[in-house]
Amino acid sequence: MNKELEPASKSLKRDEMIKYAYDLFYKNGFHATGVDTIAEGTGISKRTLYKHFTSKEGLIVATIDYYHAMRYETISGYLKKSTLKNPVEKILVLFDFLAELVDSGMLDGCFAMNAKTEYANKAREIEAAYEAYVAAVQQLIELYLEEGNVTNSKSAAIQVVMLFEGAIIRSKATGNSQSVRLAKEAAKLICNQ
Repeated sequence: MNKELEPASKSLKRDEMIKYAYDLFYKNGFHATGVDTIAEGTGISKRTLYKHFTSKEGLIVATIDYYHAMRYETISGYLKKSTLKNPVEKILVLFDFLAELVDSGMLDGCFAMNAKTEYANKAREIEAAYEAYVAAVQQLIELYLEEGNVTNSKSAAIQVVMLFEGAIIRSKATGNSQSVRLAKEAAKLICNQ
């Protein structure tokens, strides 16, 4: 094999494993999905999988990072395409985005939050990957709130994230987007103080 092609080939195989594992973890959960199932589904050996990821937890962190990049890009794009001019109104569109997901049948919740919940107090690297995702979303919200001259935008951003996360959990439990709409109303109050 051409030595120049090896790193690209390894990267493609790694990406394939991450995407396959992501789909299985999201569908079945993290503890319920074994490394054997992932290896079998991608046609690679467990040994090869462990060359790329030192542990199942390492693979989970890689899938959270994949979700982080994908979801952050989707959220950013959703906000950018909004025709609203007011930055505060624009950031509240996040709740509309979530309501659309829920109304379309996406009731599996936040991938990163699901991982953190299943591995709470058991795998620090998984919790850290979740926290990095939430911090990025919080920072994005804070930027919009600062632009909208919201007093104490950092505190307000934390509160909006809490409402957003709560709406995700509640909509997953109820199977509808009513909690998302209520969370948006609460976020409006926080942002317009």
